Amino acid sequence: MERFPPELLQEVPCCPLCGGTDRQVVYAHSPCIDVLRCACGLHYSGMRFTPEGHDAYWQRYYADEHVADPEAAERRRLMYRMECDHLLRHLDPGARVLDVGCADGGFLDLFAAEGHVCFGVEFSREAAAKAKEKYPVLVGEFPDLDFKEGFDAVIFRGVLQYVSRPGAYFGKAVSLLGDEGLVYVTSQPDMDCFCHGLFRNRFRFSPTPCDVIGFTAPLLEREFSRLGCRLAGETRFYEGTPYADPPKDVATVMAALTARAEGRDVEGTSPAFWGNMMTLVFRKCPKACGRRIREDA
Repeated sequence: MERFPPELLQEVPCCPLCGGTDRQVVYAHSPCIDVLRCACGLHYSGMRFTPEGHDAYWQRYYADEHVADPEAAERRRLMYRMECDHLLRHLDPGARVLDVGCADGGFLDLFAAEGHVCFGVEFSREAAAKAKEKYPVLVGEFPDLDFKEGFDAVIFRGVLQYVSRPGAYFGKAVSLLGDEGLVYVTSQPDMDCFCHGLFRNRFRFSPTPCDVIGFTAPLLEREFSRLGCRLAGETRFYEGTPYADPPKDVATVMAALTARAEGRDVEGTSPAFWGNMMTLVFRKCPKACGRRIREDA
């Protein structure tokens, strides 16, 4: 299907995070779709999928995109290893780990191999069926699902940019954690990064009707602080990842800088680069600490 069929799109009337309407147009993603920035700091697309469009896109996503390109799938597998190793430094042995947007369970496989107890949530029924062959998996929108037990870590890997109710996702994750539990946000585009400011609508992870929202690290830290969590770890993967080619990437960025300086349009798409993607670990504080954080915010 066409990526953004007009009949499957609807206008976003207010900020998906705070509900506010104090916003400005940052740039046009395409002739009919603006990227907006709310006063709260969230970037979001002015158009998003209707419920029917959302369902149609995600039920085809696994076959059409997730496993369609073997080379991309292999790069993702290598990236899984790096991101897993980062979170493992924060996890106690035998932790209960929930991956929200788990696809076929490939990321969870690495945690299971380290002795952790793994669970998943997935919207795509096809992907969920694959993951269910290995782990308990619930199908549907994460905030609407019922869980019988809690977890030691909730993972959002490359998923928060797709959700229409980010606050509900944050609150649900924290509610499932005991004190000292972890929320792991990784493979998350950063709207404060250098390439987003330079490439704008040609930034590879610019908000669209599919990748509908974009965060910054301070914004995520503020939102999780309000829920009684503190930032326990932060890194920016680039060099050493399967996506990095520093000489080529620097040349692409230099060409874009030259085009901007000369008043020309930037051509092409932003490359992998320092700071594009953020990886954050939030730890749920004991109740007294959580109250203090909220009062100080």
